[in-house]
Amino acid sequence: MVTLEELVQEISRFEAIISEWDESKRGVAIGLKRAIEELHKEALTRLIKSIKQESMPALRNAVKDEVVYGVLLYHELVKPPTPPLAKRIQQALDEVRPSLKSHNGDVELVAIKEPDTVEVKLIGACGNCPASTLTLSQGIEQTIKIYCPEIINVVAVK
Repeated sequence: MVTLEELVQEISRFEAIISEWDESKRGVAIGLKRAIEELHKEALTRLIKSIKQESMPALRNAVKDEVVYGVLLYHELVKPPTPPLAKRIQQALDEVRPSLKSHNGDVELVAIKEPDTVEVKLIGACGNCPASTLTLSQGIEQTIKIYCPEIINVVAVK
């Protein structure tokens, strides 16, 4: 059985060959690729609609296959997986850390109070800074809400 990785490597090999062609030949190959992709997307869309009517468990089972999932994801027929809330919060905090560290400060995740609240602690110089309220609302809170739209409240704790 062929793996997703092997199939992607094969596609990459052909893309590398085509990249060396002149513009007009490359345009024909890209046009053909797009036409085939649109045909596949339409066929997959119709197949999914038909399977949904007959058996959702069968569809869920099919999507567990990495190749099926990869193709459906490529055609935007399934949503990409959302990382867990805690991981997305850490990503948001990692994004603001360089700015905080440039002022000898940092931020620490204290608690996630589902469904919509995060508690953080400003540490170092940020913990005592007169602008800490602004840092919290304009930096940390906004960034967390970008990564985690479900979070409504970001609270600083001592």
